[in-house]
Formats: sequence, C-alpha cells, structure tokens
Amino acid sequence: MKKEDLEGKFLIAFDTICEGNQCGSDEDGNPPLYDSYDEAFKELFTDAICGIEGNEEHLEDEDARQKMLDEMNAIFKEGDIEKMKAYMQEQPDSNYYEDFVQEADQFIKGRKAIFTGEGVVIEGTKLADDE
Repeated sequence: MKKEDLEGKFLIAFDTICEGNQCGSDEDGNPPLYDSYDEAFKELFTDAICGIEGNEEHLEDEDARQKMLDEMNAIFKEGDIEKMKAYMQEQPDSNYYEDFVQEADQFIKGRKAIFTGEGVVIEGTKLADDE
C-alpha cells in the first residue's frame, strides 16, 4: 500500500504475544480501512457483540453475560459511538477480542518489544511500502 492510501484512515488492530500487533486483511493482504475513528470503533463494538454471542463461556455467570449483551445491543441500536466507547471503558470484558483502533499510517505490523542483553529492540513493519 502507498502512504497516501493510509493517510486519514483507521484500522482495527489487536496484539498477540508471539507476533506483535496485527490487523485483519482482505484477499489481497490489505487491511480493512475506515474513514474515521468512530466508524472503525463501531465495527469493533459490533465484532465484540458477535464474539460474546458466540461464546457462552465468555463470563462465568450466564446472567451477567446476557446482561452485557442486552446492554451492548441497546447501545448499538441507539448508534451513539460515545456511549459505545464509554461502555467498553467501564466494562473491559466487553472488548471480547481486545481490539483497538489505530491510525492506519501509524500502524506497525508485528510491532513488539524484544528484551536483549543490550537493551530493548522494537521490531515491525509499517503498512506503507513506500517508506
């Protein structure tokens, strides 16, 4: 991807212990890009609802899980992104996949810190191929 394709765009990312920061990709290997932080966050919120719905063991208490789903679905139907953000802030278990939104031109795929005898090394690759 070119840097100008990423400027002003956002993506949904997640962190893995072994592979560092990652993001989804389409059949061409490009991440889904969103025109705004809020648009990406709405998708993240929707994905979290689907993840919780598909995992009956997400919370120890089934009633608590169902309450969370009911609250999240009500907020989603309302369409208020600020309420979605606040809910996830207040209820960290609601971020099922532990995703986060990041500016696409700042995202570093595979970003991770490696502790060596010489200090810390940060590795990873920017998405833009013209940097």
